[in-house]
Amino acid sequence: MSCHPYNTSALFYVIYELILLLMFLAADILLWKRWSVSLGVIVVASVAWLIFEWSGLPFLSICSDVLLILIIVLFVHSNYAAYRDRQPQSLPELELSEEMVNNAAASFRVKINNMLLMAHDITLGKDFRLFFKVS
Repeated sequence: MSCHPYNTSALFYVIYELILLLMFLAADILLWKRWSVSLGVIVVASVAWLIFEWSGLPFLSICSDVLLILIIVLFVHSNYAAYRDRQPQSLPELELSEEMVNNAAASFRVKINNMLLMAHDITLGKDFRLFFKVS
């Protein structure tokens, strides 16, 4: 008996179906089968590009401003819910198991070691093609 509250095979199937749906929707938009959605994507992208050009701000700065506004709205919404004697929406608990962290660290360590070995070979001149590409 699993202690996980969700049926993993059903959850996998739902995720699989969602990915397929998104892929087919993206294909329909790119191939102009849904011309109104495709036109909307082009209009929204053009307006976003014009806003970025006219404001003179970098993309990262605008994204951080939007995220800051979102955090402020969520904070105000939570406080407003407390004044109305309603429970705020609960956030899921995020937990990282020690095994997951160790696996990620081991994978990261292997990639860093491979990169350092490649840099060592380039520095010693063992890989001439890559040495001349870098320099």
